[in-house]
Amino acid sequence: MSSLKKISLKDIAEAAGVSTALVSFVLNGKKKEYRVGEETAQRILKIANEMNYQPNLAAKSLRSGKTKTIGLVVSDISNPFFSQLARVLEDEATKRGYTVLFGSSDEDKDKMNRVVSNLINKGVDGLIIVPCDNSEKSIASLVNNNIPIVLFDRYFPELNVSYVALNNFNASYILTKHLLNAGYNAPCMVAYDVNLIHMKERIRGYKKAMDETGKRNLANVVFLKQDAPRKSADRLLPKIIDGGVDAFLFATNMISLACLYTIKDMGEGIIGKIGLVGFDGNPVFDFFDAPISYIQQPIDVLVQKALEILIDIIINGNTVQSVLAEGEFIEMAP
Repeated sequence: MSSLKKISLKDIAEAAGVSTALVSFVLNGKKKEYRVGEETAQRILKIANEMNYQPNLAAKSLRSGKTKTIGLVVSDISNPFFSQLARVLEDEATKRGYTVLFGSSDEDKDKMNRVVSNLINKGVDGLIIVPCDNSEKSIASLVNNNIPIVLFDRYFPELNVSYVALNNFNASYILTKHLLNAGYNAPCMVAYDVNLIHMKERIRGYKKAMDETGKRNLANVVFLKQDAPRKSADRLLPKIIDGGVDAFLFATNMISLACLYTIKDMGEGIIGKIGLVGFDGNPVFDFFDAPISYIQQPIDVLVQKALEILIDIIINGNTVQSVLAEGEFIEMAP
């Protein structure tokens, strides 16, 4: 038989010497319900496998109303944090019989909307979204249209929607206290100029630690442009370091990289005199002559929780659940 021909239930039935209905019962996991003998069922499965039978998933999804696919929308799949998220999600989804479709928003709400629309048109059962700045209305529209959705990493407190995220306030507080306890007098926080909750919470944690230590007047947050972090860092950091800042808390992994290159280019010896902390490790950090302690986000836990919540919504309805997970402080020796 030609390998180009699509094998049908009828083909398998003829080869097995049984009815098409019997083949359908077995391949759809209903052999016990319809009292199909074990020997007959095994023969049908063996023949289906030998003939390389591929089920018509489109037809099956029309009958069940489900495609067993979920969509993941991140800001940038090349970002180490989000590429790890995608990898773990794909593995966990496969264990549960789901396939994952991916898309990147590039931190642009219009592109995010297009990616989401494309995924919905492809028939995904639900979405895990890392929302970008100013996308509240888009997320609210999905919720109002009963699209199963879980927000990841970032969320909107004013919206009644499920989310899974790091406890960013505690994480930033811990990092700042580490710098202060290590003897640094004027740590500066470098963040993105965005109106997202995870960034606000990281700034709040930094300021809380500075306030508790009696250094409220020394609290200093500088903002990089999200679409040009290295250019912003080159413009701002030399002035800040010359002004007496002796340590930095970087609000994201990508901010860390941009700032490290800037500090390195300022001259040998400077980077080794500055305290450095941030979020998540990165193999690239090894190329810089400076230890960077960081909060490791529990990506496995976050992904598993997000997937559990999403599948629960898909199966049982739009119940709202939220999870804030604690990160692990990883101290790098000087």
